[in-house]
Amino acid sequence: MQYFLNGLPIGAIYAVVALSYSLIYTSSGVLNWSQGDMVMLGAYIGFTLTQVFHWSFTPALLASMVVVGLVGVIVQRLILKPLRERKAPPINVVIATLGVAIITRNIALAIWGPDAQVFPSPVGDKPLQLSMISVTHQDILVVCVGILVMAILQYFLKYTKEGKALRAVAQDRRAAVLMGVDTQKSDAVAFAASAALGASAGILVAPIFFVTFNMGAGIGLKGFVAAVIGGLGSIPGSIAGGFFLGTLESLAGGQISSGYRDAITFALLILVLWLKPSGLFITKSRQKV
Repeated sequence: MQYFLNGLPIGAIYAVVALSYSLIYTSSGVLNWSQGDMVMLGAYIGFTLTQVFHWSFTPALLASMVVVGLVGVIVQRLILKPLRERKAPPINVVIATLGVAIITRNIALAIWGPDAQVFPSPVGDKPLQLSMISVTHQDILVVCVGILVMAILQYFLKYTKEGKALRAVAQDRRAAVLMGVDTQKSDAVAFAASAALGASAGILVAPIFFVTFNMGAGIGLKGFVAAVIGGLGSIPGSIAGGFFLGTLESLAGGQISSGYRDAITFALLILVLWLKPSGLFITKSRQKV
């Protein structure tokens, strides 16, 4: 039970990052490899606002999501849009996002330096002891805010005009164009929303780990693995994949060794790609016409 609870916070982080990958992939067909660095930017902006300007946690969380969301729009306008207009192959877009990741990392290094920064928890570090189970306030905060962010995204996709447009583009981009949907605007919204999701994951995970300029690489990669395991492009699958991966890592670290967690994670990824490449939590559905 303790291992399961320990896996929930990092699982929530993986789920949020996995959602950000799936959101862009379904709407624009792009694998954005700079997504992990949006996590890092969110952590650094949150750290600066809380530790330098003495903002409270909630305004810093919202502000970091807005700022990093704008960064996502800039990436879409400066990279994705011109490449689409030139009908560039998808691999060119992927390589371009890798370039964005490296540039973002180096900008963070130039601004905040190479030293790891400590982000104090806004709710304290004292654990709650319930019989044989121990859980920290920060873990509870991460899970609760992570679930809240997922719920807000679901509401956005189902009940807002922009969210419905994103779903239409994801289902059939060409048909959406014929129906009058502005696909460039939808791409910008997808990049903004996914970057904001990454920022929320960054500021939530910052009190658990140190804030460094390369922290996004590992978290971003694990989020992508969670998305693939759950079903890349599926919102419910990405959420399930994130929590599944977080729990698996906690169990592997506790029962086997923390040094083998990454090996077990990527072995599972290879196994899923081999046996069920659509994802563990994707079920085929039949539609009557």
